Amino acid sequence: MSMIGNLMQISPEMLAGFIAKPDEIESFLYPEDDEHENGIDIDKAWHGVHFLLSGDAWGGEAPLADAILGGTEIGDDAGYGPAKYLTTEEVRAVAAALRELSASALGAKYDASDLTRNEIYPAIWDEPDSLNYLLAAYESVRSYYEEAAAKGNAMLKSLN
Repeated sequence: MSMIGNLMQISPEMLAGFIAKPDEIESFLYPEDDEHENGIDIDKAWHGVHFLLSGDAWGGEAPLADAILGGTEIGDDAGYGPAKYLTTEEVRAVAAALRELSASALGAKYDASDLTRNEIYPAIWDEPDSLNYLLAAYESVRSYYEEAAAKGNAMLKSLN
């Protein structure tokens, strides 16, 4: 079974509603029509991108570590643990930090043996296109945060 990283822009009002009623998150994350207009799916690259951003398998320093795995837990298990959210202020901080980090600078941190040694999911780091896979996902995340910050949106994140 695969673990897929999902990010979804939501309005501050929607976030406030979820904070008030966290039991509504699951039906929002998994709608019957299986479509979200505002979300992105970064496939299995989530863990590798997080590791390159933070230097840590599961934690790290904000704001870079907040981009993928950071934030405040909300609701019940959304697939692989509870969803997490970032406020509009946290989204702006992440967007500003990502703006300063080019894909080539992030790629310079790539060391296949380091990702393997730290058990970064999925175990593909010796394959030829692994770095390009991560950098493509990073560019999607980077532009998505930029868009969310410009719109004043919060972010809801989950692994499923």
